[in-house]
Amino acid sequence: MSEDERLEMLRAATEAHAGLKELALRLRRRLTPKAPATKAAVKAEQDVFRLRRELQRLELASPDPVERRGPFPEVRRGDKAIDIERLRLRRGPDDER
Repeated sequence: MSEDERLEMLRAATEAHAGLKELALRLRRRLTPKAPATKAAVKAEQDVFRLRRELQRLELASPDPVERRGPFPEVRRGDKAIDIERLRLRRGPDDER
């Protein structure tokens, strides 16, 4: 997906969100909050809002690959040092070996 396509989808999602927000507001004024139509409109408006937010946050190409962090710093608990790297690498009972 190109940046232009992402912006076009974001524009469409923004318009859809505005329309659904208005519709949900009208239904809230005319019907009860528990009415099925009101619930459906509110849920649709929330879903489109989440879609719009994700399109805003979407990064198409990251400029540099993810850098791996160095080892975790030593953590002190009481007067004992805990080796975080050893704990991180420890496998659970369900892990394959």
